[in-house]
Amino acid sequence: MSLTTPISLKMQVVVSTLNEEDCLTVQKQLLEFCPELSFSPVREQPSLVDCLEFYGTAFIDQACKDVLIQNLDNDWDVEDDVYSAYGFNTKMFNPLVYYLLMEFSS
Repeated sequence: MSLTTPISLKMQVVVSTLNEEDCLTVQKQLLEFCPELSFSPVREQPSLVDCLEFYGTAFIDQACKDVLIQNLDNDWDVEDDVYSAYGFNTKMFNPLVYYLLMEFSS
């Protein structure tokens, strides 16, 4: 039996909408990829017009990390173990996602 160190995931999601139901739809989609995620309440994104944001956290394994990286966006900007992408110039898992940031740490 091998023991793996859990990976801490912190996620920021900015959605191009003021409709909280759209954010809930995005959260449901994220849970399909990572059922361990817990989400903050949705709030208006303070520096963007007509956008909402929420945060997600979870402890995951390497397989889940790989699934998230492979499926949530097609062209990540990567620095160390921080992945970020803007939906206007990449292909996000949901077209309403304007910005996605994932930070992994052991």
